[in-house]
Amino acid sequence: MNESLGMCTQPMEMRFTLLSILPILLGVLILHQAKSQSPKFTQSSWNLLPNVVVVNVDGSLVQHPLTCLGSFDREEEGWRRDNDWVWRRDGEEDEEILWMMGEQEKRGNSFLVNLEERTGGGIFTCHRLDRTLLKKTTVLVKHLDEQKRILEGSTRTGYMKCSTRNYQGEFHCSWKFTPTRVGTVMFVKVARGLSDAENISCSVDTSGQQWTCSSSSGQSDIMCSVNSSGLGVSCVDRQYCPYAEETDRITLTIYMRTNYLLEEYSQRFYLSEIVKPDNVYIKEVNSSTIEWSYPVSWNRPISYFPLSFQVKEIEGRKCKNGCTCDSPYTEVHTTESSQWSVKAKMTVCVRAQDALCDSPWSDWTEYRLSNKGNKRGRQEKQKKKQKKKKRMCLNSRSLPY
Repeated sequence: MNESLGMCTQPMEMRFTLLSILPILLGVLILHQAKSQSPKFTQSSWNLLPNVVVVNVDGSLVQHPLTCLGSFDREEEGWRRDNDWVWRRDGEEDEEILWMMGEQEKRGNSFLVNLEERTGGGIFTCHRLDRTLLKKTTVLVKHLDEQKRILEGSTRTGYMKCSTRNYQGEFHCSWKFTPTRVGTVMFVKVARGLSDAENISCSVDTSGQQWTCSSSSGQSDIMCSVNSSGLGVSCVDRQYCPYAEETDRITLTIYMRTNYLLEEYSQRFYLSEIVKPDNVYIKEVNSSTIEWSYPVSWNRPISYFPLSFQVKEIEGRKCKNGCTCDSPYTEVHTTESSQWSVKAKMTVCVRAQDALCDSPWSDWTEYRLSNKGNKRGRQEKQKKKQKKKKRMCLNSRSLPY
């Protein structure tokens, strides 16, 4: 009986032992496969600028080849040996200028850069053995998941805010960096029309801050300057005509870099979609009427570029805790006129919008009506009250004792 029981328990013990070591064996197998998995060569790379290479990655390990002096004929230039070139990665702290991989120098006319996720980018330099610099290449990583990490915003709300104050061809786009990252504008590409956007040629001045993009067709010619704060660009469409209908949208693309990570941000718009007039100027005509004028920066003639207006009236007695033009509970009136009848003790707010387009409204202009008329009325009432009091005083003194 005991012998048979022992024979039954022995397989069970072996089963439990196998189950306990199975996760370990599985982990070793996965690790072995990961180590034996060879990186794939990148299938997508492009030059952003001379000697600046962008490699698209999808999260897996990829390798991108760099060449020091390009291809050469080994028979004609047989004096050149692979050991005549040495590669170095910027940031390596070596007493020698040569880049070391482990304990061996990386030599040869070509070199493979390992890139994975958002890492691996850098500045790679090629030197002769006497330390003479032959070539310098910056490798940037652009992840294909399109998840943005440099600028605040979302796909729904956008990452850039663009506006213009009139129809003169100028516009401005701004952005905000996320709290954890600060980026640098690496490249600006802008064109009017999708066809021209594909055949656009962009150049930058020596400061690296002013970009000019022109199409081969000559229909698009836009210049953009990066603001000194690095938080926006100011552009002018040099082919724009304010009296002609916009048939194509402007496409603005900003390539933003942080460390060696590159992200792409684009915005498409008509100027008529982003035009936001400056504030109107309000003045008092008389004690019961005010009028306002078009912004000085707005296009003329106003018959061709009409504005419509919104007016808010805020009574002081209804705003004991203070009211502003942005208070949501005040009634809004819309008018095409530039005059408005008002009551005493009233604060008036006026803003403007292009009458022909559903574009943004200008900021509110606030005007507090003077109380000159009311002051004169109070003075008259005070005089009558004083006269009445004086008559009462005289009459009281004439009464007999």
